[in-house]
Amino acid sequence: MIDGRGYIKHHYLGYIEITQKKDSISSIYFLDEKTENEISTPLIKKCKKEILEYLEKKRTEFSVKINISSGTDFQNSCWKAMTTIPFGKTISYSEEAKLIGNPKAVRAVGNANGKNPISIIVP
Repeated sequence: MIDGRGYIKHHYLGYIEITQKKDSISSIYFLDEKTENEISTPLIKKCKKEILEYLEKKRTEFSVKINISSGTDFQNSCWKAMTTIPFGKTISYSEEAKLIGNPKAVRAVGNANGKNPISIIVP
């Protein structure tokens, strides 16, 4: 059940859909067009503001509460690990696999990261 939904229309990225479940942001996806009507909430408004500031290079950290537990246990461990990577820094899938304690899971880490539901806040 979606408690909130908002859209940002960006001139290069197209539509960015933000969804809220309960008291946290549950997904951020890039779309070609709006798929549903907006259900504005204070959290959705705050998230939209923070994403726009980020895209304008005025923000490097997000303060909105997120929920990254919508995947498998393995995916959740990968997404949680990504939240520890500082702004502007990158690590390889191999480094992330070591970070989650599963150094041989390099391809699985890449696959999990490709399914990240909160791609701007947890890049």
